[in-house]
Amino acid sequence: MVSYVFMKILESSPQRYDAGINLLSLGHINKIHQDIVENYIAAGDEVLEIGCGTGTMAILCAEKGASVVGFDISYQMLAIARRKVSERNLTDKIQLREMAATEMDNNFGDGTFDKIVSTLVFSEFYPDEQKYVLREAYRILRPGGLLIIADEVRSNSPWKRILHLSVRLPLMVITYILTQASTRALKGIEDALTDTGFEIIYQKRSLLDSFGLYVARKS
Repeated sequence: MVSYVFMKILESSPQRYDAGINLLSLGHINKIHQDIVENYIAAGDEVLEIGCGTGTMAILCAEKGASVVGFDISYQMLAIARRKVSERNLTDKIQLREMAATEMDNNFGDGTFDKIVSTLVFSEFYPDEQKYVLREAYRILRPGGLLIIADEVRSNSPWKRILHLSVRLPLMVITYILTQASTRALKGIEDALTDTGFEIIYQKRSLLDSFGLYVARKS
């Protein structure tokens, strides 16, 4: 599992982010990225990535033949992403923007994208922000478009939550000391998706039910 605290430490040193995330997740994040692209991204798709970080996912989508808009609030991350995109000669396929997720309403028109992807980002939003982003994602997706979320989630099993918390609690304390922020594993994301109007067509949990992949379709 990629803990929030380690993500925050790595985000302070963007040049080490990709290697660190892969190491800390034992390769799990890379596999999730590859599975998403292999199963849900097609050549010709217009894709939006919420919280694109250093551009790993955007590059994978572009190499599959999609056109990608990725945004992130961190200019340090975007600097790394732009360099990687340029090195792979994908500047004609990937557009990167510095913006917050709460600015989506002012930046994207109705029915703009075929797919929207977000990995390890929704868990950093407050509940009201999650609802806002879900509403905006629904608005800017084309009919039949997909929203794909991969993130930390709260297990439905009490014993798994206890086991997970025993590992997570010390990290939560360290996170607060370092960032004055707390971790927020997603709770009730399934209901939030369906309440927004999405139809969940696939979901999978792994790592003590603490990591979830959700694929939801705009009806």
